[in-house]
Amino acid sequence: MSQEVSSPVVQFGGVEVDMRLREVRRGSEAVRLQEQPFQLLALMLDRPGDVVTREDIRQRLWPDGTSVDFEHSVNAVVKRLRAVLGDDAAQPRFVETLPRQGYRFIGTLEGSGPRPRQPAPAPRPRLVVLPFTNLTGDPSHDNFIDGFTEELIAQLGHRCADRVGVLARTSAMLYKDVRRGAADIGEALRVDYLVEGSVRTSGDRVRITAQLIETRGETHLWAHSYDREYRNCLSIQTEVAAEIAVALTGELFPPAANDTPTRVPGAYEAYLTGRFHWHRSGPVGIQTAIAFYDQALAHDPGFGRAHAARARALLSLSEYYVVPPGDALRSARDAAGRALAIDPDDPDAWLVIAEARRVLDHDSTGARAAYERVLSSNASNECAQRYYAWFLGARSPGAEAIAVADRAFSLDPLCVVMQTGAADVHYLSRDYEGALSRSRHALEMEPESERARRSASLALVQLGRGDDAVAIFDAVPERSVSLTSLALKGCALVAAGNVERARAIARRIERAGQDRVVSPYHLAALHNALGDHEAAFAQLERACAAADGWLDAVGVDPRFACLRGDDRLQAIRARLRID
Repeated sequence: MSQEVSSPVVQFGGVEVDMRLREVRRGSEAVRLQEQPFQLLALMLDRPGDVVTREDIRQRLWPDGTSVDFEHSVNAVVKRLRAVLGDDAAQPRFVETLPRQGYRFIGTLEGSGPRPRQPAPAPRPRLVVLPFTNLTGDPSHDNFIDGFTEELIAQLGHRCADRVGVLARTSAMLYKDVRRGAADIGEALRVDYLVEGSVRTSGDRVRITAQLIETRGETHLWAHSYDREYRNCLSIQTEVAAEIAVALTGELFPPAANDTPTRVPGAYEAYLTGRFHWHRSGPVGIQTAIAFYDQALAHDPGFGRAHAARARALLSLSEYYVVPPGDALRSARDAAGRALAIDPDDPDAWLVIAEARRVLDHDSTGARAAYERVLSSNASNECAQRYYAWFLGARSPGAEAIAVADRAFSLDPLCVVMQTGAADVHYLSRDYEGALSRSRHALEMEPESERARRSASLALVQLGRGDDAVAIFDAVPERSVSLTSLALKGCALVAAGNVERARAIARRIERAGQDRVVSPYHLAALHNALGDHEAAFAQLERACAAADGWLDAVGVDPRFACLRGDDRLQAIRARLRID
């Protein structure tokens, strides 16, 4: 028989899990769980000994359908969870794999003495999402509309599982095309709230309208319309359902007044939606998050937290080379300035200021002071540790830089960005095996990560394994690889002895780089590997103008070792004010 875990601290087999802090403690080691491993652990701890099917996991972890390769993604999350728990898949103590079924928690939950009997919880309110009405006049749209209804049910079930009971799709679909009052439906289904809506189209546009109704009094509590281009149906389903779910969560369970950083209607909702997209991987999630932060600030220009979140998102965007990095970083600095005018101690804003001083101003002293300001207020700020580790590694690679990078990694060991950040600092410090280990680990968790591929290829080339470095990139179609990754692939091809193919890649990048963003720093490394030092210096000059974040590592990056005696390199380092 399963038992429900109600204590905020759960113990089993020498492991202690703080469900509120999302922290796993083993002995003196404490590790914070990422969202997906935590949700998986919570799901299993709620049903110890019972089988948690892969469908259960999909509904809990990917209700928005963002997992492209579901089977691999589940395996990666389980692997991350086992790593934190210290479990072994071959001889599991906690998480047992049941082939073709799912997983089961097999540990023994321990008590720390008798626990006081908890009062019976108040009954949770219940909610039903009725099938949305097809107002398009075209029955062929029914599949899209039913899929959207199902997606919204999944989203609400994921976000509100501990606070409201969301009826399953089977019950909801009984009311498709049925005309009954909200009070009648509420009585029949024993629900306190219902969500209903409609879908209509006009040309290539689709409008989805949703409303929340309290059934007993048939009171309209909330309503909103969402307009989209009717192109990618799946994208519309997931994005609009997520936005509605965020809005309804805020309407049903508004934060306490002292927890709400804005009182302007719509601002906090847009901010929370931005945070949702911020946690998606890759630049697309970041760009969508920025759009929602802009909406929040349109509602409330004095919303300091939204300014800071927008600044951090722009900083991250500058690192992906999908937009000119200097432009993104300058916008990030402006947003950070607005955040600091509202809250002079905002850590995200100070982190952006630190990076702007490093990359835009070449002000090492000012950058160091800003990093240290953030870390002095919170030494566990893993992002500050990551950025500071790079700052140190680009100037004095070695033990101190590695220690800070590994500290950032230990604070969030399941984050691919933390792993690749640590890998790059190990690389600059000539610890190529350590760099390869970190990047390999990142690729195991997120095989699609271009950042992890780049980090792995850098280490493999220095280890004399050019063929393996090329294979890292050959695993994906070349047309789907960014220009910056192509530049690193070219370096790997040179190391593998395929110079002509590397030259072809260099020519391709030069042509495509007229219209698309490429890191001039990494392109300089490719030209240098090909022996074209003039072209390499031309690209390094472009890197200066573009505010390429890698540029201050040029004096320690092993790819440029042959240029260390060149006066032109020394002139660049002087401009960067790096001794």
